[in-house]
Amino acid sequence: MFFGFLLILLILWLIIKNPDFFKNLFEAPQKNDNANKEALKILNEKFVKGEITEEEYLRKKKLLED
Repeated sequence: MFFGFLLILLILWLIIKNPDFFKNLFEAPQKNDNANKEALKILNEKFVKGEITEEEYLRKKKLLED
């Protein structure tokens, strides 16, 4: 019971200290998706310019899409 009370106090403290805490918590995957899209764009540009081989391109693309 004591730990439940402490947990509630901790949650209330987080909300008061940082009102956007829960908003930021759920936005993290969206930011990651944007980073992956940007990385894929750069990867495509490097492949088109001939800076990386097709093997490298496919391997790195697979890593980004997983």
